[in-house]
Amino acid sequence: MARQQLPPQIKKIELERKERSKPVIRYQLTVDIGVDPETGKRKQLRKRFDTEEKARKALAEVQSKVKAGTYVHDHGVTVAEVIDSYLTSKHALKPSTASGYKVSLAPIRQQLGDVPVQKLTRRHLDELIAVLRAGELPTEAGTARSPWKARTVNQMLTVFSAALDNLVKEGTLVRNVAALIDKLPDEREESETWSEDEVERFLLECRDDPYAHAWYLALSGLRRGEICGLKWDDINLEAKTLTIVRARVTHGKVTSEGTPKSKRSRRTLPLPDDLVRQLKAARKRQAADRLLLGEAWTDSGYVIVDQAGQPLSPGALSSRWVHAVERAKVPQIRLHDARHTCATLMHLRNVPIAVIAAWLGHASAAFTLSRYAHSQDSAMAAAAELSPIVTLRDNSASGEGR
Repeated sequence: MARQQLPPQIKKIELERKERSKPVIRYQLTVDIGVDPETGKRKQLRKRFDTEEKARKALAEVQSKVKAGTYVHDHGVTVAEVIDSYLTSKHALKPSTASGYKVSLAPIRQQLGDVPVQKLTRRHLDELIAVLRAGELPTEAGTARSPWKARTVNQMLTVFSAALDNLVKEGTLVRNVAALIDKLPDEREESETWSEDEVERFLLECRDDPYAHAWYLALSGLRRGEICGLKWDDINLEAKTLTIVRARVTHGKVTSEGTPKSKRSRRTLPLPDDLVRQLKAARKRQAADRLLLGEAWTDSGYVIVDQAGQPLSPGALSSRWVHAVERAKVPQIRLHDARHTCATLMHLRNVPIAVIAAWLGHASAAFTLSRYAHSQDSAMAAAAELSPIVTLRDNSASGEGR
């Protein structure tokens, strides 16, 4: 059989180097791979192979991918470079959100940063997830990293998938391997909430607490960042209204101030009389502290401040909450669970879920119902009294012997 002629894209080359007294033969592939999206110029792939068979196979594969629009030229960009570029491009993110993204992507950058992104596989990420879930991956600084919960892993995959999606859209990556991984089942534990009696006990015990007005705000459904960001200019004690226009949040060791969490979070709420009294008492205490300290007092304008007028950080507020709950001898719950308590008690009082969602600053009533309105033992007991199954059982029992 006659030897098949080489296609024009493959050229036989004799190298100056010799092996066993014969010139070394290589087959150079030069093939058109399309147009560079940045320069608009045509691009070529040039590569040498030690056998004609390998060169022909590579030519067929490249031409097939180019025709299908799935060919991507090797560019050597690493996972770390992709992550850094993605984080740099997110100009519109709040500092706290940007910091959260950086934390989420840190394990990928740490473990897989040197891997060329085109060679990244699902197995790379699966193995990383297993290590994170087991708590076996320390930070880059060498400190222990607690086992990651499903929600944290899913957040990591979501952010990294968005970064890889950018490359797919640009045509520099064939597929997004992060999108191929199934999200882990939600392991979120239901938040603990107080009953009405426990709320009353707590507020009664902390009536002399200098931060009692903060606890009233928390149990009125405000987020921690909203409480810390609240200023006296946002409150109209005569009209009995409060407007949420900012939030102070902590990311890493930095506390920053910005807009509320979402558009719906910017809202104006009517103030109940008890909260109005607490806010007036707080203003009176702050005025006394101002007179006592004189020039040492800082007129920050914030509602929640220490004795020198400095605004409290979110972490400091949470710490004071823990101590206040301990002193009141009620079940220990997180400061954020006070917000859940507010939603739950409103729900048990038959407040429409759409109103609760608006009060809390949620965009979706369905989200409010699924995440913030919790059942309580007393409510379950009351429901049992109204159960038709109980009624039927009682009727059946009373009818025995008839």
